[in-house]
Amino acid sequence: MKKIAIIGGGAAGLSAAIYALRSGAEVTLFEQFGLGGLVATIDKIENYPSYTSVEGWQLAADMAAQAKSLGLKTIRQRVLALRKKDNLFEIVTDKGTFDFPSVVVATGTSHNKLGIEGDFVGHGVSYCATCDGAFFRGKPVAVVGGGRTAVSEAAYLADVCGQVYVVTSQSELAAEQRAVDALLSRSNVTVLYGASVSEILGEGEVSAIKLYGAPMQQLDVSAVFVATGAVPVTDFIRMDVDNVRGYLAVDGRCETSVKGLFAAGDVTSGSLKQIVTACADGAKAGSFAAAYSATVK
Repeated sequence: MKKIAIIGGGAAGLSAAIYALRSGAEVTLFEQFGLGGLVATIDKIENYPSYTSVEGWQLAADMAAQAKSLGLKTIRQRVLALRKKDNLFEIVTDKGTFDFPSVVVATGTSHNKLGIEGDFVGHGVSYCATCDGAFFRGKPVAVVGGGRTAVSEAAYLADVCGQVYVVTSQSELAAEQRAVDALLSRSNVTVLYGASVSEILGEGEVSAIKLYGAPMQQLDVSAVFVATGAVPVTDFIRMDVDNVRGYLAVDGRCETSVKGLFAAGDVTSGSLKQIVTACADGAKAGSFAAAYSATVK
């Protein structure tokens, strides 16, 4: 009997579950919170094939329902450790220990927060310009951060939004000079150096931000894109796994450097962090993890 575990219940994890279940595997998915992951927190999704527009919670619910209809088993426990013992992987949660011949890690990333987002997440505060930038076409927006991610996000938004303000506490942008020069040449981009966001304002939706350390103390914007970095959720892995800046390195089968350990979605070193790529990763990881598990004695 093919038997695998999936850690993480977002788009990548649910896609892995669907493909593994359809191949005849017994699948157990570990998720501390509800199924759906970050997808369930997105207000509207307009770049997922087959949907002109769909609310995140609906897409997440549809994915979860499909996986459950195929026989998915879920365990609502926090995974504390993942290690390999002989031919099996040991998963230690806050309530027990489980053994599996193959595992898919689909835990995604944790965005660095400003700490002042409040209820504006999904209502003007975003952590992904390519996901949400189109909602603010022609409008003024702010990008918070001064590193490579912030420069990339701002450059994307400059093609979509009316005005882009980059708010950074640093005295210069810390990215490849060519990218910085290209961004600064844009007429609709203004960089506010040595500045920080102290408060996000609005009634249900973002309408402005308060600043300190900048000449102006308030900016009228329709959205705030937080680009202060993200970290992959891999702190529970107790194995030496090849990585790229902390993100799990995988091959074309979405297998890591540890045989039998697969990874999918934002937790991997793939360059594009989107729902559709997470699903594609999940399809590969689930299929190959199920096939690998059948070889373990």
